[in-house]
Amino acid sequence: MPGCTDPQRLAIIAQSVPSASYVPCIAGLQPGWRATAFDPASGGTSFQLQSDRDPGRPVRVNLTAGCAYARATPYPPRAPGVRTYLWYESISPRFTGTLYDVFPGGCVTYSFDFVQGPDHIALMEQWEAAVGLYPRQQLRLDLRKELGVELDP
Repeated sequence: MPGCTDPQRLAIIAQSVPSASYVPCIAGLQPGWRATAFDPASGGTSFQLQSDRDPGRPVRVNLTAGCAYARATPYPPRAPGVRTYLWYESISPRFTGTLYDVFPGGCVTYSFDFVQGPDHIALMEQWEAAVGLYPRQQLRLDLRKELGVELDP
């Protein structure tokens, strides 16, 4: 999985959307969470987070060059220079929606769908804390220093 301390994996994600000023990464997983379905491809990268408290309902994380977030409302930004928005599709009986992190050259969408109940707010907070946004500029410096390679562009 793309850990925030693994510049080689982060470089793969960065190359999938060369314009993105941030790349999503796993900052840390709470007990009961796991990351799955890492899929880097030209034009975007996706992966999923799965909780044992709501099996079969992963949080889908997608990095793309852009996204449509017009229906969403502003939400506290998750990193400097990032605009974050949240759109709830449903609150009951399922707690579903999409969080958007929008930044120069890219967008990360987080699609979630949990059973509405005593755990849904905690689950939301846990996956939000699990996924970080790593600055492309820092990644460029890390790769040069640690591996002697340049990140394109």
